[in-house]
Formats: sequence, C-alpha cells, structure tokens
Amino acid sequence: MGCRRSVPSVLVARIIPLVILLSSVLLIVSPRGIALGDERTPARGKSAPSARDQQGGFAEAARVTAERLVAAFPRVEGLVIGFEGDLILIDRGMAEGVVQGMELDVFREGEEFKHPLTGEILGRMDKDLGMVRVLHVHERYAEATAIKKAEKAVFRKGDRVRVSMARMIVAFPNVDVEEVGGGSARLMTKDLAAALVRTGRFELVEDRQLRSMLLADRELGATELADPKILKQLADRGKIQVLLLSRLMSSADGVSLNVQAYSTLTGHSVVLASAQVQPGARAPEKPSRERQPAPAAQSTAVTPSQASKPATAHPPASRRLPVASMSPEFSVPVVFEPALDGSLTAMSVADLDGDGKSELLAAAADRLLAFRFDGSRLRSLADYPLDGKETVATLEAVDVTGDGGAEVIMTLSREGHVRAMVFQWADGKLRLIAEMPDLVLRPLSLDGKTVRLFGQAVMPGDRTTKPIHQYTWDGRNLQVGPVLDVPSGLSLLEFTMADLNGDGVVRLLTFKGGATLEVGSQIGNLIGSYKVAEEAMAPKNRVDPRILIDKERDGARPHIILGREEEAEARLFGRWPGSKAISLLVLTWDGVGFHEVRQMPITDGALADYAVADLGEGLGRRLLALVVKSGKLGWSTKNEIQAFRFR
Repeated sequence: MGCRRSVPSVLVARIIPLVILLSSVLLIVSPRGIALGDERTPARGKSAPSARDQQGGFAEAARVTAERLVAAFPRVEGLVIGFEGDLILIDRGMAEGVVQGMELDVFREGEEFKHPLTGEILGRMDKDLGMVRVLHVHERYAEATAIKKAEKAVFRKGDRVRVSMARMIVAFPNVDVEEVGGGSARLMTKDLAAALVRTGRFELVEDRQLRSMLLADRELGATELADPKILKQLADRGKIQVLLLSRLMSSADGVSLNVQAYSTLTGHSVVLASAQVQPGARAPEKPSRERQPAPAAQSTAVTPSQASKPATAHPPASRRLPVASMSPEFSVPVVFEPALDGSLTAMSVADLDGDGKSELLAAAADRLLAFRFDGSRLRSLADYPLDGKETVATLEAVDVTGDGGAEVIMTLSREGHVRAMVFQWADGKLRLIAEMPDLVLRPLSLDGKTVRLFGQAVMPGDRTTKPIHQYTWDGRNLQVGPVLDVPSGLSLLEFTMADLNGDGVVRLLTFKGGATLEVGSQIGNLIGSYKVAEEAMAPKNRVDPRILIDKERDGARPHIILGREEEAEARLFGRWPGSKAISLLVLTWDGVGFHEVRQMPITDGALADYAVADLGEGLGRRLLALVVKSGKLGWSTKNEIQAFRFR
C-alpha cells in the first residue's frame, strides 16, 4: 500500500512544473484572453479593446442602427387631403413618423368582394395608382410629389397612401470596414444582418445572392451598387425596395457605423442612420491611402429614432483640391470698367425688366446703384440715395409683384434697429414700393425651384427669435402669410435653403461660428459639415458670409460658394466685415459630405460680396466678386467687379 501511494506523489511533483510551463506558452501565443506576449503599446495612452469588447461594441452599434432604420420606415397609412400646385398633401406628419424623403404607395380602395357561399366580406380589390415622395413635413400633415404613376392614373382627394405593412425587401451587401483598423467585415456584416432581421421589418438579400442576381461581368464595388441603373435591376429582378450600404468610418469621437439607404425606384438616398461604436475599433494612425469620394449623386435625410433624440450622422472630413492643380483660367478674372467710387458693401444680380438679361445691383450706406452689363463694361441705369447712417444687411432680388421683373429687396440696420425696403424698376428708375420697420426680408426657395419672400420681425432690445412668415404682394402692399416650418431659434439672416441633390428635398445651410458650414434637415437634424477655417473669422455679432447657391438647371446638383477670409472687424448686421479674403471657394455636396472643387484667389483688395450671372455671348456664366480697393494712404476708395469663369 505504501509503495502504491508514493508513485502518484512523484508523478505529481514532475507534472506540476510542466503544466506551469505549458500554460505560460499558451498565454504568450494565444490571440485571445490575457495575451501577455503582446508588447504593442496602446494608441494614445488608452488600453486596446479586446476582441470580445470589439465584437460587443459592433453588435450594440448594429442594434442601435437597425432600430433607427426601423424608425425611418414606419408602418404609415393615410389619405390624400388636397393639392397645392404640383404638391400632394397627405394627412400624416411628424406626429405619425413621416420624414423627408419617405416614399409612399398611393392606391384607391375598390369594391368589397365576398365569399360566394357564405357572403362573408373577404377584402377589397385595391387599385395601385403610383408612388409619392415626401418633400416637406409638418406636425400633422406633409407635402409630397409624385415619383411614379400607373398608366392613366390620376390622384384624387381621398386616395389612400401607405408604407408597406409587410417586411421590406432590402439589398444588403457586406459592411465596408476598410477605413477602420481592427474591424472585421465578416463579424460586422453578421451582427448588422442579425439586428436587421430581429426587427421583423426587413427581409435581406445578402451579398452573394445579390451579386448573382445582377449577372455582372465583374465584381461590383459597394458604391457602384448605388448606380440608378443597377438599382433598377435590383427592383426588376428581385423586387428589392431598398439598398443598404453600410460602412465603418473613423471620426473625431472614435468609430461610427453608418448605413445609407437608397430607393431602388428613384435612385435617391432616403435615409442615413448612424451609431457610435463603443468601445469600438481604433482607426489606424496613418492611413495607407486617402479614400476617394463616392461617385453617386444621391440625397441624404437623417431620420430620428425618437422625436426627442435625432440620429445624427458624423460627417466625413472634407477633401480639398490643391490650388496648383487648378486651371489658370479660374484665377485670372475679367475686370469690368469703370471702377466704382466709394466703399460698396453689397452686390446682387437680377433681371429687373423681365427681358431675360441680368442687371447688376450694388449698394453702400448712402446709395443703391443699378448697372447694365455691356460686354466687359458697366452702363449706369439708376442711383437711389439712402441716408448714409445705416448698414446694408442684405441685398437680394425676387419677383414679388408677379410682373416678370425682379424687385430689389434690402434690409438696412443701425444700432440694433432694422428696416426692410422693396424697390421696383419702372420708367427707368428704382421706385420704393414698400418699407417695413423692424423687419428682415429675404427670398428663399422651399422646393429648390420657386423663390418666395419671407420676413422675420427683429425688435430692438428683444433677444427672442420671432417666427419666420411668408409675405405676398396684394397689388398695393406686402401681406403676412403662413409661418415657415423650420426649427425654432433660427434667424433669417443666418441660413439659406437649397436642394443640394437635385431631387426636390430641401436642406438648411447655416454658417456656425463664422467657421463651419453645416447642412441639416428641415426638422433640425445635422447631416454634414465643412470647416472653412480653424477658428471663427469674425465676431459673433455680425452676419455670417453669404452662402451663395448656384444651380444652373433643374435636377442638377448646385455649387455652394463661400468667401474664405483672414481677418475681420466687428460690425452689427454688416455684410462686408472689412476683412481680407484670400479666396472664393466653390463646393459640391455628394449626399454625405462637401468637396472643394475650385479656389479663386482675391488679390489686392478686400472681398465685399459675390454673385453669379450669365453675361451672355462672349463671357457666359461667371462668378462675380465685388472687391474694394483703397488708394495710397487709404484715400480714394475704389470698387472693382471681377468676373471668374468657374464651369
């Protein structure tokens, strides 16, 4: 017995050191767990997340994104309640989950059909009429436009609209994780697919099945799938309603999961859902190459998952083109003669007499001037004197009276007081037809096509922001109309509206802090941004630089034009801050972010304002810059109109 008891003791004594040695080896080579052999230093002083943590972060981001996509495609039913021009009014709005860009089937209920024996009502034979796309959303109703109509179909009041009650069939290629270090396309695709299926709202056509369906002769990249021709194939061959392009992106806060949804019917982007990955994978310290911008020309609508907490996309970094790569014709302007005396502070271009040709308007504190373009010369038309004690806050033009010619719209400011003035060109003169104290007037477009006049009261000493109303001409005076449906707190001097994608969906553009251009939806969700400068170019109590929108034709993506400035002086409501501008920037929007496509340097002077005009044969379409120059010792201030070719 004693001998048999001693043998295990010897074996145990020899096995224990071996087990310890093997355990140490396993700890060193194991890709999971403690990984004591990993000598890499965590980036930026933070401990690297384990594979399990990363996978958990991906799964949570996938769940949140899936919920936001469900919120973007709610089960909605409603009625057509009326028409306003080309717009179709439906009785569902923000309260029912309707969002900009939403597409709804339009149908008409048919007669009931019954069981031939029991007489039981089995249902109705609905007649499909087409589809509409929501352009503007109000609290209890929405405005939409027709994007598809059945043959000989006519929409009527009382027709019904709906977003499908069944599961939506969506194309779901693999998640793009190339931009983010530590990301796994296989794991991320699996997590997001599972999260989408669990919602009960989506039926997925995944990557392999999707590509075999297209019968393409080559491997298509994810962004190529958003081509309208490819989307039409998906709709025809697979009855697919939506394409989901998913991507992990590095941002200032870490890593975010972005899912862009495209309609296979229209080719437009209908929603962008985004969620931060926490704890998340780390972006590489030095990317091996810069990613190219997405080629598709699509729109974007950020949709809130809840009314109180919008889903906000983290905008990608804007890409700048080096100045040296630009053609010399963009930097050599045509200078109009003669130069204009005095310090002009604002400029606009309009067809004053309705003859199809543009006239030039320029203003200073003491006068409003009108000129006709004659080749590269300016011919004086009119000079309207002002009192010289006010600052020109806005100078714009729109056809207010409906006579075919544009009226001049000015807002003047002095010590916190404002007043709006409207001038009409008649009998070779500028004639004042309306003057309204304590009011800012500006033209805006709610659909990217028709321009209307809007006003906002500004009361001295009152810091509250008043509602913005539409104003119309009754033949003798301006009459106040309905309230513009934009987020509260916006000043009419701080934003403009534009159809950035050519799809009829209008966005809000604001200049935040004098340094960053932001794009948002009409309900206040941030969609993207572009940093013009590292810090504010001017104090907060001045008007931000003009955001000029140039849209040459309907359905095209516009150019967004801004002045980039070096320094500025404080002025209340003044359009020209007295700054030296180093360039005019021309930007485009690709549905996700801004891209800088032109820089036009302004030399030997200060930029006061800018406009776009078609100058006819010989000069064509040009970007005009009002440049103020001072003579020797600061005397004899002159103004030049410089015309850049930018297309």
